[in-house]
Amino acid sequence: MGVAAGAAGRYIVTAYIDAGDTLFSLQPGSTGYKLGINKIDIRNFTVELTARDSDQLAMKITYWQNGIQSIFNKQVSVQLTNSVYQFSLSKNTTVTAYDGSVGRFSGFFYERTIGGEFRIPGSGASATSTSNDIIIVAQPGR
Repeated sequence: MGVAAGAAGRYIVTAYIDAGDTLFSLQPGSTGYKLGINKIDIRNFTVELTARDSDQLAMKITYWQNGIQSIFNKQVSVQLTNSVYQFSLSKNTTVTAYDGSVGRFSGFFYERTIGGEFRIPGSGASATSTSNDIIIVAQPGR
């Protein structure tokens, strides 16, 4: 499936930052990840990338909050530039700014969206923020 297949996979979210406030984090431990910060009471937070075409990925963000599973889906285009799978959104989007990528060798997932539709509701300091500046950091799942 071309370039998209290189970025495809399941990623464990290790940080969720809303308007500069880290609302969720995992820390590496000797037997996997352990909970760091969890101001929004979520668990099993993952990003799954599935190749849809040679340069197209389906992105599925999943998490559990208060016993309810939430899923957010979107499509991204992907190209390989300097050992980084760089993502871009379609032109028909409400997003003001977007930066998304996966390191080809590190497997490090990073996404920053300003003005997007995805936001986890919660009681953290950013719950009343209107900036809609969301950062997700994730590591390859095992």
